[in-house]
Amino acid sequence: MPLRLFVVLWLLPQLFLGQNYLISGKVLNEENQPLSYVNIVLTSDEFPEGLSGTTTDENGNFKIENIVEGSYGLSISMIGYASKTITFNLPDREDLGTIILQEEAEGLGEVTLSAPKPSIQKTAGKLIFNVENSSLSSGNTLNLLAKTPGVIVLGESISIKNRPTTVYLNGRRVYLSKSEMNAFLLNLDASVIKSVEVITNPSSEFDAESGTVINIITSKGIAPGYKGTLTGNYEQAIFSKYKIGTSHFFKNNWLNLFGSYSYSPRKENKDQESYIRYTKADPSQTEAIWESDFNRITRSYGHQANLVADIDFNDKNSLNLTANVSLSPDKEYQNFQNTSIYNAQRQLDSTFITKSEVNIDTNNLLFGADYKTALNSEGGSITVGTNYISYTNDQGQQLQSDYYLPNGDFLKTIQFDTDSNQETEIITGHFDLNSSLWAGNFEAGLKYSHIDTQTGLDFYDIVNGTVQFNPSLSDSFSYEEAIYASYVNFDKELEKWHINFGLRGEYTDVSGISETLGNVNTQEYFQLFPIVSFEYKWNENNSAGVSYARKIDRPRYQSLNPFRYFINENNFNIGNPNLVPAIEDKITLSYSHKGKWFLEMYYQHIDNSLEILNFQDNENFTLRQLDANMVDYFQYSMDLVYSSSLTDWWFANYISSFYYLENEFFAVESAQETYINNTFGFYGQVYNQFTLTEDGTFTSELTASYVSNLISGSLDYNNIFNLSLSFRKSLWNKSASISSGVDDIFNTNNVPVTSRYLNQDNSYFAMPESRKFWIGFQYNFGNYTLRENKKSIKTQEGDRLQ
Repeated sequence: MPLRLFVVLWLLPQLFLGQNYLISGKVLNEENQPLSYVNIVLTSDEFPEGLSGTTTDENGNFKIENIVEGSYGLSISMIGYASKTITFNLPDREDLGTIILQEEAEGLGEVTLSAPKPSIQKTAGKLIFNVENSSLSSGNTLNLLAKTPGVIVLGESISIKNRPTTVYLNGRRVYLSKSEMNAFLLNLDASVIKSVEVITNPSSEFDAESGTVINIITSKGIAPGYKGTLTGNYEQAIFSKYKIGTSHFFKNNWLNLFGSYSYSPRKENKDQESYIRYTKADPSQTEAIWESDFNRITRSYGHQANLVADIDFNDKNSLNLTANVSLSPDKEYQNFQNTSIYNAQRQLDSTFITKSEVNIDTNNLLFGADYKTALNSEGGSITVGTNYISYTNDQGQQLQSDYYLPNGDFLKTIQFDTDSNQETEIITGHFDLNSSLWAGNFEAGLKYSHIDTQTGLDFYDIVNGTVQFNPSLSDSFSYEEAIYASYVNFDKELEKWHINFGLRGEYTDVSGISETLGNVNTQEYFQLFPIVSFEYKWNENNSAGVSYARKIDRPRYQSLNPFRYFINENNFNIGNPNLVPAIEDKITLSYSHKGKWFLEMYYQHIDNSLEILNFQDNENFTLRQLDANMVDYFQYSMDLVYSSSLTDWWFANYISSFYYLENEFFAVESAQETYINNTFGFYGQVYNQFTLTEDGTFTSELTASYVSNLISGSLDYNNIFNLSLSFRKSLWNKSASISSGVDDIFNTNNVPVTSRYLNQDNSYFAMPESRKFWIGFQYNFGNYTLRENKKSIKTQEGDRLQ
């Protein structure tokens, strides 16, 4: 690790001071008496539901810190008084002076002022999808991401701009594999989600592995007091499933507390059709054809709990504590597969039936703490934090395959059991400074992360009822990874220019040891990751920019693990201990018009791109899925986004992407050394939000997405289409709501996937439950509505508190 770089980056931030802004004011009644506990909510055009909030003290004074330059609104409300909204600009006006609230007459009935708020804020390199109190906030978060503009969910893969993305929860990275992430998001209740940030150009503050980012933001209280929700969701697909949950919020002058719990028992069905044509030495000649029908029934019982506490010790010092607990005990897979084997003349040669049962216990615990101190009244700050993650997975499998002749006579039985376990501990620590430099915003920081994973697999052959330990297929794998990172980032607004420079340095030390293979992967390397962007705004309506970013994608312990995980004795997944990191370079040209139209053209190149490749062994009649480094990968793309309210009741966001993808990989089962896979493609997504009643209590969302062509390694995807429709109706003066919808109306989200090149010819058509009807109910209690002695005052500002 280059020590001098760390010393420079540690000392440099301390030379500068911060320059954010603080607003203050005082609230009095008509008799010039101070009013305490008045709700103060800061809003902007981008965040009309509220950026920050506070209450007045016993003398009627209030202040809100850490506000950047711009135009804002301030809503002031209190039970029994008419609400007031004022607008102001920073830095022109920081002292808002005295604000007088007029008392409402006792006979005043309910006042309703409502206006639909945009569900999406789009800027260059970032999209914020606000889902709180929408019909999309019912169900699970994985389903929510599938409807998020710009996000593609295919099976267990979540991608942005045709590449895998990194998921964060409230700004903290979630360190999970694809399958683990899938289970985590499936159990995370969407009703606790405030917004989803889709970041296509992350700053140097994010890990260098974060080429693109999904940052999931959970709800928190803005208004003081207590409020809570009870939620329930029912889904009907092939099997029915449900989720129940509760969330609670409490806020006073020094504490903002959020807690939630959900329970989700699920029974799911997955069908899959598979085809393999095993070839002779001449790929045009067929040796055998294997066709399979597979069915999996999954039963799971997910528990998820969240706790977030923001503690303000004084005006300068605060502490944030978070805890996320995800438990999935007694998860069960019941697998059944019927395989028919044909000769080259399509005559049945034999069949076999595979039955297997897999039992899994999974625990994922995440704890975090951030301490923040203000350097001065203008908003400069230092944050020190740590995270601890504990993940355990215990898995047992019992498998039996019975082989038969075409006439049904029994041939043989292959039977085995496996027991595997994984224990992972992740510890991170970070130091961040936010300050000002040359009238711009300066950020710098240090981060350390350590991953320790211990996994084991015991394989047992069962012959004539006798259990025999198989050491050749058993192993234990120990993996340790330490990353030392530092970064600086500078952002400045000039008259017509917006510039951003960032540099992140990361030193990585990796050690992977297999009991069977010995020391299989030891790596030490240091890499620099610059980010540069320029944006020129030649008038209020038009701006253009250019950016460059360098990123890294490290192979994780799941990919390096050399174990074999069997679907059956002829089909298995295997890790690759020889993987090396992938390095990405990306150049983007952008243009925006009136804050509604956004055009991006980019070129992305990745050295040693990490993929999962399918290889069929034509001699041994096996199919394996192997983690591998690609020889080369690049893409060209042009993306056009339109985001705006078309009318006062219709908000729309349209995305269209035209791209060319190409990769080259080692064809390890073919005579030719490498093979190039490429495609032109189109991705389109439409999101519509409709306000169907004047009072805004009845809304609807219509989402549609289409992918014409997509490649992943050797696999080809075509014509993926999804259309979903949902409704939400508020009830009982917004104390409750009911949501309902249909996902994947035409059942077209599942498509066949093929891998055909040289002597490889295989395909599969996975059909998990995609089309489903669902209905959800939410009941709010506490200070969701402003009520006192049968008097109700409801305003647009009041709605923002809900």
